[in-house]
Amino acid sequence: MKTLQSILITTLMLSMHLSAADKEVGKGKPLFENSIVSTEFDFITCDDPSAFKSLLFLGQGIREMPDKRNDVLMAKDTFLFEASFHDGSKVKIWAHSSFGSMEMATRYALMLSVPLGKLPEVMRKKISHVVIHKGNETAFGESDGHFFVLYSENMETRVRNHDLEETVFHESVHATLESKYTKKREWLSAQKADDSFITKYAARTPGKEDLPESALFAYTVLKHPGRLPSDVEEWVHKNMPNRLAFFQKVFPKVENETNRVESEDNR
Repeated sequence: MKTLQSILITTLMLSMHLSAADKEVGKGKPLFENSIVSTEFDFITCDDPSAFKSLLFLGQGIREMPDKRNDVLMAKDTFLFEASFHDGSKVKIWAHSSFGSMEMATRYALMLSVPLGKLPEVMRKKISHVVIHKGNETAFGESDGHFFVLYSENMETRVRNHDLEETVFHESVHATLESKYTKKREWLSAQKADDSFITKYAARTPGKEDLPESALFAYTVLKHPGRLPSDVEEWVHKNMPNRLAFFQKVFPKVENETNRVESEDNR
């Protein structure tokens, strides 16, 4: 026969268990494996205005060209370009000599330049340069040097799948925002307060990938409300309101940028 004390303890333990379970059920589970290749919708579209203005070929020279396939850092005869944008910003583009000709290197430099023009101005102005290799590897970004690396065949695949703009955005976050924010109190506080991750990729590596993964969703909600599926946009507002408020401060002029670029394109 249970005593009154044992009944009270059992009741208390059951109550604590239910409270924990209720909290876990209420917590937003990741919606996707990752933000780009695991989603069927466009965050940034081919029809979105680009601030890209012109591409200038500067010749060939020796440059640092990190490549995940080997440890060779310096590359001779690199094709050197400079992309200019309507806001006055400029981004260097270095295409590996293995492209073989200026014409082929130019093709990929142009393929990159239009998505660069769709980035938030605050990010584009902080990019040092972009490396393009010939081959089929996934892109990666370097926060300390403020650059990122793309591979030609993967770029082609991303274009076919309407994912190149999102890839450029993701890697640009690594290159421009990661070193500034990932250890800052305002970002860490927002992350902790939300206590949810929109992708499993972000959840697995919150110190590295949550910033770019969350940024892409937040930027789209802020700049193009209604573009994402309604259930996804609702998830963002419900489960990452603190991150959304954080990115609203990081990207404060998204509407003004869009209006300016559209006006320039219509001149």
